[in-house]
Amino acid sequence: MKKENNNDLLHNGIIYKILSSLLYLIAYPILFLITKLLLGLRIEGRENLEKVGDEYIVVANHINTIDCAMIAISIFPRVPYFLTLQSNLEIPIIKYIVMLLRGIPIPKNINGKKKIINTVKKLLKGGEVIGIYPEGHLIPYYDGLRKFKNGAFNLSANNQVPIVPILFTYREPDGIMKMIKKKSYITLKILEPEYPKKEISKCNIEKLKNDVYRKMKNELTKNKIYNKELDEEQIKQNC
Repeated sequence: MKKENNNDLLHNGIIYKILSSLLYLIAYPILFLITKLLLGLRIEGRENLEKVGDEYIVVANHINTIDCAMIAISIFPRVPYFLTLQSNLEIPIIKYIVMLLRGIPIPKNINGKKKIINTVKKLLKGGEVIGIYPEGHLIPYYDGLRKFKNGAFNLSANNQVPIVPILFTYREPDGIMKMIKKKSYITLKILEPEYPKKEISKCNIEKLKNDVYRKMKNELTKNKIYNKELDEEQIKQNC
């Protein structure tokens, strides 16, 4: 599948759009059943999505190989785009699935980073939702909150769109499932949005990042299963 525009990373061809839509129609009900039956997915806070417009950036902690599917289920009928590692689009066969499920690779070179900025800007102007993992990489079943990178918050400020934090936490299975399930169930909570300041500055972007981190951390510490100190303290205001 070839791109039509060298200034961004989008695939806009009619064949791509048809295949992508078909894959979502097939994958969505399957993933819904998997996340509900095997992971016990519980979604909370959907009412917070009513506080934002069409375009926004979702940020979430990265704790499961299919947590992007859980995010997509939680904001349905919206279909988000996700920024993903370039390496995920270098795996035979898998790369086509990631591409069709709206995965956008994060390039490693400077020219590629410009394309990411153009791509996100184009999508947000078109009223789309972008999913970003500010921790950067996956640690399965990690129950803390790791240091955030700046990317999502730079994009939020420069495009003047809100950040919707999504937090994955764990809970013990109920009833008879306690005897069957060894791993905890997953709860996805959509938190209230955070908005960038109109004045774009390094200080304001840092504050936005810290405000989102603090909101997610505060919610995380309410969780009954989480019972240890967060191993990375991010909240430092240096401006």
